[in-house]
Amino acid sequence: MNKAKGCFLTVLSIFILIVIVIFCISVVDRTPGGGEQASSSFMQVFTSKNLLFLGVDEREGSDDFKGRTDTIIIFHIGNWGEKDTLISIPRDTRVYLEGHGWNKINAAYVYGGNEMLKSEIYELTDIGIDQVMLINFDGFKKIIDILGGVEITVEEPLHDPLSGADFDPGTYLMDGDQALAFARTRATAKADLDRVDRQQYLLNELLRQKANSSVLTKIPQLLEVFNTETRSDFSFWDFCSVGFVLLFSNKDINRITIPTSGANIEGISYLIADEEEVKEFLKDYIK
Repeated sequence: MNKAKGCFLTVLSIFILIVIVIFCISVVDRTPGGGEQASSSFMQVFTSKNLLFLGVDEREGSDDFKGRTDTIIIFHIGNWGEKDTLISIPRDTRVYLEGHGWNKINAAYVYGGNEMLKSEIYELTDIGIDQVMLINFDGFKKIIDILGGVEITVEEPLHDPLSGADFDPGTYLMDGDQALAFARTRATAKADLDRVDRQQYLLNELLRQKANSSVLTKIPQLLEVFNTETRSDFSFWDFCSVGFVLLFSNKDINRITIPTSGANIEGISYLIADEEEVKEFLKDYIK
């Protein structure tokens, strides 16, 4: 019975997705030149692309999206049959910002917005960014809560008044506040690198546990959060791409961080990345 129910839900999910896509194409098709554009855009659902997700460091209740990018993750959606990859760039990575000198890469968005950050990422990785989504702290917490929390295993004690993390080793069903504290703390031996690992782990668990047919009933609530707590240039078809991957893939996603080494320069802690080493490292994942 459980197997039959699972098959039914999968078929139902596919049917609903097909209906939505057909409906949207039919709407576009009734606009001048819309049919050709929709046909071209529909094919983009199944092609390789690089989506940049940025967590903006701004205080609770703020929605101006002017803070530094606390989290920098590229979601590389591979060509059909290829594994998808989450690529993290540590926020302390040292780069040269035109007009502002040497700085951490998380300052690029503050000084030059999306375009400067995309330019720095391309120079460092050779990855061209297709679309960008920024999400603030409130949005992150609301998404976790709407999805019913996320089960996370804490491997070592995390007690950090700065982030709010207060966890002994164990497994927790974390709500939005707890998940944000877990993702933001740097109070461990490798600081930002440990934080990057936790962010990737949390995101992977969120996808693995929550990206299924049950999310369909929560789409109206999620759309409300996306409208109020995020900023993006995602098209409808970009959301379709992500949705298709999350609902119908086996969730077997690569999780990597670009190679770096620590350095203290003029009293400031940086992570140093060699551009050639980074590009060579990424060749096995960007397909």
